Amino acid sequence: MFTTMTTALLPVVILMFLGWFGGRRGHFQRADVSVMATLVTRYALPVSLFLGALNTPPEKLGNLPFVACMTFGFVGTYLIALLVARFGFGHDLRTSALQALVCTFPDMAYFGAPILAQVCGPEGFIAVLVGNLITSLVILPLTIVLTSWGDGAAGGIGATLRASLGRTLGNPLVWLPLAGAVMSWSGYALPAALQESAQLLGRAAGGVSLLALGLMFHGERPRLGREVACNVGLKNVLQPALMLLGIVLFGVDADFARQALIVGAVPTAIAASMLAVRSGTYVTQASDSVVIGTVVAVAGQAALIAFIA
Repeated sequence: MFTTMTTALLPVVILMFLGWFGGRRGHFQRADVSVMATLVTRYALPVSLFLGALNTPPEKLGNLPFVACMTFGFVGTYLIALLVARFGFGHDLRTSALQALVCTFPDMAYFGAPILAQVCGPEGFIAVLVGNLITSLVILPLTIVLTSWGDGAAGGIGATLRASLGRTLGNPLVWLPLAGAVMSWSGYALPAALQESAQLLGRAAGGVSLLALGLMFHGERPRLGREVACNVGLKNVLQPALMLLGIVLFGVDADFARQALIVGAVPTAIAASMLAVRSGTYVTQASDSVVIGTVVAVAGQAALIAFIA
């Protein structure tokens, strides 16, 4: 158990520290994060997910209890967080939707993928694939609709939603893994040279993503207030608890149950705070929730790995 914990989490901590240290020493600049993020989200991680889908037996890709469990965990967390934000903190609908996103959107690309790879092996990519599809096709469009209603832009909701779905389907994190799944179902085998080229690129995803995450935290001075503590609790405690409930309700097998629990305990994605910045709403609370939630998640993942073992 101790070996599994250290193997899964120590590289995460070391690489995040190196990213932070590189920023502190001036080896990296905050502007470099955008280059690293582009490498990970547009090239390395989509290719890694593509290979995972291509090399996974089709019967494992269509695990409906697992998909139902992940959807239950994500949507359940979002709806509870939305109610807490609206009626517990008294926020308007726009702010409540963004707070719910902060409490729901897991950092699968940067934080989750390396841990899943260590604990679950190559099949760990399936949780990233399914989780990415749920957030891209359900959670983000729902947030867009609610924030548009909150702005009173009822007439523009349809156009905004269509544009959002168009961008989602054009994202390589969505269509490239789906292409790999289709090729797996068809029995297609990628030529050896292309397979090796893709593997070389895909291996960069985990390391670069953690360096970027550490660099993002350089210069941050988060404050733990009542609302930030609530956000961290909803994301880091409630979501894995809902995943556990979903595992029982839908009868998820042990291998996929591990993936669902790990994704549930992953901290909030940096993308959630970036969306808050872009909308000019809930910026400080979102940023503080991401930083503090990530620190808490390291201990949470260690406890979870011990529980799984």
